[in-house]
Amino acid sequence: MRWSPLLVAGMLATLGVPVGAVALGALFVPDAVRDIQGKPWHQVSVEQHMIIRISPGNGAIMRDLPPPAPEPPPMRLHPRRMPPCVPVQAIAAVRPLAGDRLLLILRDHRLVGADLSRTCAARDFYMGFYITPTADGLLCADRDTIHSRSGTTCTITQVHEMVPAN
Repeated sequence: MRWSPLLVAGMLATLGVPVGAVALGALFVPDAVRDIQGKPWHQVSVEQHMIIRISPGNGAIMRDLPPPAPEPPPMRLHPRRMPPCVPVQAIAAVRPLAGDRLLLILRDHRLVGADLSRTCAARDFYMGFYITPTADGLLCADRDTIHSRSGTTCTITQVHEMVPAN
């Protein structure tokens, strides 16, 4: 149904809306308010906050990896020095290790051990962790904190590349 301006004006008059009022949704505003249209408005700024979630790896990322081979004898890993930062985009999954160490599985299939501060337990991060992204896009030891889904907040104190022991 198409509404004609005369029909709308007649309906507004029966409702007791004054002549010259402006309708804003269900709110009727008198003519005096329209006078502010010519005056400058103040600026409004919008801030954005982003958090990145690193999951344990049960999602689509793990489907891209080849199927696991039959269980070989347990492989012993030992830490090797590496730079103190890891690109966040390179982290594919995370697994808790014993004590206060997390195992970060990178997209290129490297393994990185991340030591947590003394008051933290790796088991708190069994469902992964959240990190607020930094300008450089890196997760760095002694700088960045990670957050578990249960509310635990920990600082990463050191990172090591984990390589098979010979």
